[in-house]
Amino acid sequence: MKTPIPEEEIRSGVLSQETKRKIEEGKISKLDLEVAQILYKINERYNISAAEFSKAIDLGRAILILTKGEAGVLIGKQGKVVAELSSALGKKVRIAEMRGDLKKSIADIIAPAKLLGINQVFHQGKEITKVRISKAGMAHLPIDLPTLESALRSLMEREVQLVIE
Repeated sequence: MKTPIPEEEIRSGVLSQETKRKIEEGKISKLDLEVAQILYKINERYNISAAEFSKAIDLGRAILILTKGEAGVLIGKQGKVVAELSSALGKKVRIAEMRGDLKKSIADIIAPAKLLGINQVFHQGKEITKVRISKAGMAHLPIDLPTLESALRSLMEREVQLVIE
């Protein structure tokens, strides 16, 4: 199983200087560390060694877990893995795939609301990514707009603006 923290460090509970530096710089969050530890415990019961956990984002009422591999591995049969993650973290957990297709990744995050499109806009010398969401799907958004915008900004590592149409 791939996580931002090496397996030996999670098993021993002792973090290397490099991992500590990544945490101080904000490349790895405390939540990433906590999720990685929980996933290794879950891996002892369920075979999720094919999972590729890359980042966890706290959305307030829920936690978004991003994977570079198949999301189904972290969901588990009948949702057992994601249910254990939710129980251990004390919040609802959403899993989203982070592959090359940014549009699909964002659609996974905002589901069941409908993604209308993504546009790159240049305003006052800055590039802004506009994420357009259907007005009809607003009631179905899993989180509030400011938190969603912040999560997308963190995920994409650039300026994001949500537009409701």
